[in-house]
Amino acid sequence: MILSHSNTCRVRREIRTCQHPSCGKKFDGSPTSLYCVEHRTRKCRAARAVPKEPAKPEEINLVIESDTHSPKLEKRNCSLEGCGTEYKFTLYPDHNVYPLFCELHRTEFKRQHFLKMQGRGTKVVYQTTAFHRWRDHEMQIEEYALQEPLVSPFQFRRRKNGTTGD
Repeated sequence: MILSHSNTCRVRREIRTCQHPSCGKKFDGSPTSLYCVEHRTRKCRAARAVPKEPAKPEEINLVIESDTHSPKLEKRNCSLEGCGTEYKFTLYPDHNVYPLFCELHRTEFKRQHFLKMQGRGTKVVYQTTAFHRWRDHEMQIEEYALQEPLVSPFQFRRRKNGTTGD
């Protein structure tokens, strides 16, 4: 460990090894620096970054050709190995892509985390929140609004002469 001797700041410097795949050169840098001066440029950064190939919809979703003419409630078990939780979704006549996993494992991070914890032998405990999703019949706003009591979205202030500000 080498300390820089300047009056402005004291930065810890070390001899580091460049992490670029083709380099491995030794350089003087801070403990958090990974690359030598040559490989810190944008050009080298672009070469290091491997573009992630987007997943096909068939790999992470369930593709069902629906033959119904009205929405139908469907039940399935989660396709993640070791989960098996039953979840519900609605089949629509004009949709083909539906969830393959239960609500707890919809994202790639949650699936990887579940498999990692299962590999360790740790049971994953999910905390449910008070948030609930709208049901399909509530999504039809006009019908839903007619069922609710009449509530004005804006409160009108009374003027000094006793009339409202309509």
